[in-house]
Amino acid sequence: MSNKETNWKKPRSLKEALKGKLNKKEREHLVASFDVLGNIAIIEIRPELEKKEKIIGEALLSVSKNLETVCKKTAAHKGIYRVEPVKIIAGRRNLTATYRESGCVFKIKLGKVFFSPRLGTERLRISKLIKKGETVAVLFAGVGPFAIVFAKNSKMKKAYAVELNPIAYDEMLENIELNKVGERVVPILGDVKKIAPKELKGKCDRVAMPLPKGGEAFLDEAIACLKPEGGVIHFYNFVEADDPYKEPLTQIRKAAAKVGRKVRIMRKSKVRSFSPAIIQIVVDFRVKSN
Repeated sequence: MSNKETNWKKPRSLKEALKGKLNKKEREHLVASFDVLGNIAIIEIRPELEKKEKIIGEALLSVSKNLETVCKKTAAHKGIYRVEPVKIIAGRRNLTATYRESGCVFKIKLGKVFFSPRLGTERLRISKLIKKGETVAVLFAGVGPFAIVFAKNSKMKKAYAVELNPIAYDEMLENIELNKVGERVVPILGDVKKIAPKELKGKCDRVAMPLPKGGEAFLDEAIACLKPEGGVIHFYNFVEADDPYKEPLTQIRKAAAKVGRKVRIMRKSKVRSFSPAIIQIVVDFRVKSN
């Protein structure tokens, strides 16, 4: 065995793995952070580094023995399903991730459905707030992470999980079966605008709204899901980092006032940064009885 082989050490970070492979100017454009879904990593490659994407992908594989595939984001979330297109740049030709979180396992088709591992903390947080016997609605349920984590980590009675994307809905069915929560998670394929005011009207104690963008347009439907005695809504949105809560709080109070109800803001918090100017926030609020 050569000295070169005996002295080799596994790199501890992507930057370390790329040492000597990118020049100083290229290193300035490197986005060193990435998401991991099971054995698949998803990274952003800026245009200035597109010619080096394979080198970056292979370097990332060398950082973690658990990674088998590296994808790059090819566009922002788009379309009515808010999917994020991706392209494999290194490793196995596989775009179906097996992801584990809070005692649950999920199958996720990258590039076909919306999923954010960065909301894992929020899913578990809400689980701990759910009281025994509650009925919950998850609007924009995706492949089922919120509803399934609730089922495995709370004593709720039932969760209605509404999803418009048929591919995500089919994966949710599979994930419900994988996690053996079919008795407590009810998947519904369809438009929240149509489902909530009819099938879910007045049935729920709590509503989660993990829509990545534009959730304010569905506040009326979320309120309609709540029982006459009221309930709690977890509202997510992307907002400008400067004065992030002013507009969401106005939207919430306006939606409640339309149906003659008042709200009490229970919690407002930053969830994560999207860009220097944009952050994702969550507002927990209670809608009071009529």
